[in-house]
Amino acid sequence: MNLLRSIYATILFEFKRSMSPQRLALAGVLSLFPPTMLFFTTVSGSNLPITELLILILVGMVSVLAQLLWATPNVYSELEGKSWIFLASRPRGRIALFLGKYVSSVVFSYAICFIAITLCLAIKTYVPPRAMTNPAPDWISLNGIALLSCFVYSAIFSLIGTLFQKRAMVLGVAYFVLSEIVIANVPAIISRFTGRYHLQGIATKWLGWLHPVLTSSEYKAVFGDHSTGFHLICLLSGVLVILTAGCVAIMTRQYVTAEET
Repeated sequence: MNLLRSIYATILFEFKRSMSPQRLALAGVLSLFPPTMLFFTTVSGSNLPITELLILILVGMVSVLAQLLWATPNVYSELEGKSWIFLASRPRGRIALFLGKYVSSVVFSYAICFIAITLCLAIKTYVPPRAMTNPAPDWISLNGIALLSCFVYSAIFSLIGTLFQKRAMVLGVAYFVLSEIVIANVPAIISRFTGRYHLQGIATKWLGWLHPVLTSSEYKAVFGDHSTGFHLICLLSGVLVILTAGCVAIMTRQYVTAEET
């Protein structure tokens, strides 16, 4: 119970910290970027055939940026703010910091995705030429996919933040490009170990076929065809493993504070 209270206190502290004008302005820019791009695409007459894919790409971009900004500095921000010694000396303070900041990253990044998805679907529903008449099913599916991605990538970036401090954001970007863009497209077993492979599989089940190049039969022949339950189990299992590794890392690593340098 003490650990849960400590995690809850960390979440509240991060929430108050994020209410600053600078962070609110940044969150506003990120959440408004996808609907703004979609609006100009719509009014320009570019009626793309796969609206859901465009929304997924735009929302995915801002989601990853938000998680890089909120998750990767989990340790470095405390070292820089000279509060690490106090947190590390508290019982289970390190774990509470890691998990509390992880939950905060999930909440804030998903809030950005939620606003962006809602506005995007509103544009496709009410701005001529109206491409949707009943956006509710796509709204539920897109929000479900966005929430899963926030759980997955926030865990990965939080782990990177505990292993590397000053260059955590750079390494987070490098990981995402290498793993989620390059390796996820490799037609081999290794692609199954990426988050995008499973999120893409869930998206095709919930939204329909979205791949811009391969047909459904071609994709299944190359990458396999798995159920939604399989993808969910893989994602949630991966999150648990990554969070466990992060807790172990933050408990066992020694971090150099500014006073020690």
